Amino acid sequence: MSTDSVAKYKSASAITGQVLQSVISVVVPGMSVAAICSYSDSLVVAYCKSVYRKEESIERGVAFPTTVSVNKVMQNFSPAPEDDYILREGDVVKVEVGAHIDGYISSSAHTTVATNAPGVTITDRRADAISAAYYASEVAARIIRPGQTARNMVKAIGLVASGFKCAVAEDAFTCQIDRFVISGTNTFPNRFNPDVVTPELTFETGETYTIDCSISTGDGIARASEHKAAIFQRDVNQQYSLKLRTSRALLSEVSQNLSVFPFLMRDVIGENSTLKAGINECVKSRLLVPFAVPVEKRNGPNYVAQFKITVMCNYTGPIRLTRALTMPNLKSATTIPSDSEIGQILALDCEQASLPELPRLKVQIQAPVATVQPASAVDSSSMDMS
Repeated sequence: MSTDSVAKYKSASAITGQVLQSVISVVVPGMSVAAICSYSDSLVVAYCKSVYRKEESIERGVAFPTTVSVNKVMQNFSPAPEDDYILREGDVVKVEVGAHIDGYISSSAHTTVATNAPGVTITDRRADAISAAYYASEVAARIIRPGQTARNMVKAIGLVASGFKCAVAEDAFTCQIDRFVISGTNTFPNRFNPDVVTPELTFETGETYTIDCSISTGDGIARASEHKAAIFQRDVNQQYSLKLRTSRALLSEVSQNLSVFPFLMRDVIGENSTLKAGINECVKSRLLVPFAVPVEKRNGPNYVAQFKITVMCNYTGPIRLTRALTMPNLKSATTIPSDSEIGQILALDCEQASLPELPRLKVQIQAPVATVQPASAVDSSSMDMS
């Protein structure tokens, strides 16, 4: 891998880390999820513009729209105002941010708890899910080294989840990434499925991966939610002669103005609401791929936690590109013995890459402000969130 590509991976990782840290600070009860997502994406764009300024022609920006998925929602929740959710006391909040510089991608996710009492230690099942997801991601990162295999990673993630009496969530993947590619050839699910053979994949020097460790206190099985997909991606490998004029107009808008990365449909449509009529045909013809918003299938107050990291496989071992953020105040009854199989993996080295310092933004992005919302998460939400 060239020095230039590594430098751009590091710049993208510095941006996702800085944005994620800023966004986590506004995850409080009474805050609008839609406002958080908008704030985060604006920060990503601003920071991307602040680096490599002499290379004006290179593409840069959001690699995947910010998502803020709450409680039992597994992923991909980036709501329009009409589908918004206001955070409540005790909500388990997963924030995922993606940025790219010249197509070199960094993706990171962190789980926290929305609370007005950060000094109170969380000891219930939320602590189990968050701890399991955190340790699963740390274990998985240490397996990204030459000679290790995808099967060993899937096994280790499953051992961590079961140790905390949790389950690996469906649709959580480890994805090899490349320039302008968010899911390359070496991509596999992190949840063990006896009906699906994990590929005979051995990690090699020079490869870069995003590892999504999503862990549920339920069964980890996904079901469709009431929330409409907001994020879409153009499948450039598909060709189809669209019949509706609105469909052709929508596809033209996407093809001419957007890159290969996933995007928010509401940004494409804007004030031209007639374009909405073209979404169904574009999806049915597989020209546009929607990112559904799944939730934990099991009923009851279940929680899904997520940690996502970007790791480079070096000949010396794994190099973590994205930074770990401060964990919420929690304590699980489950511990990982140092002499256990998982404990021994956690004891292995995982080098943190030295990331560049980002310039100060010339134009400050105004952080959103919480509204008054005294209700609790469990008692008052009728949405799929709780």
